[in-house]
Amino acid sequence: MEMDKISVNQENKIIATVSYVHNRIGFFNPPFSFTHFFELFQGYQVLAARLPQGYDGELLSRGRDRIIRYRLAAREPTSRFTIAHEIAHSFLHHGSNHRCQISRRFRIYEPPKLNPKEMEADYFALELLAPIPMLNRMVPPLKKLSGEKFGETASELAKIFGINTITMQGRLRDLAQYRRCDEAEWL
Repeated sequence: MEMDKISVNQENKIIATVSYVHNRIGFFNPPFSFTHFFELFQGYQVLAARLPQGYDGELLSRGRDRIIRYRLAAREPTSRFTIAHEIAHSFLHHGSNHRCQISRRFRIYEPPKLNPKEMEADYFALELLAPIPMLNRMVPPLKKLSGEKFGETASELAKIFGINTITMQGRLRDLAQYRRCDEAEWL
């Protein structure tokens, strides 16, 4: 696997795993409920912590128990993303400890050069919190959104989904790309 892409097999595994989680907890409307997740997927402990400079979260595995630590001073949308990212590691890279520097600007179609495991965890977290199919149902045609309206829409959706506005702007750009790919398949 190249450093700047997620393999098709791994992407399919991530989508299947996220779909399993969504179906198990009954996630049909935002925001994603961590309370409900942790009730159904036991063995997690989530703690706010003072982490070293530059790190947003970590996953510590202790047998079947998993400890997720996130930056104490993080704003709620950032801590939600960090928790989802660490959950991703627990599903995708189980048995390993991870200390993570998370890219909040991750986009499916324009991924940054990151460690592949970190990219996979970011992708999982985005799909867990703001799945493209759910956004697709909620967002008007993006072509009709001017720059200002695009920003307003991203801000409103970010509040609904519980993620930060910059991350939602990236998701909307991913959605635009997704819609172009979907339209191209019908041509």
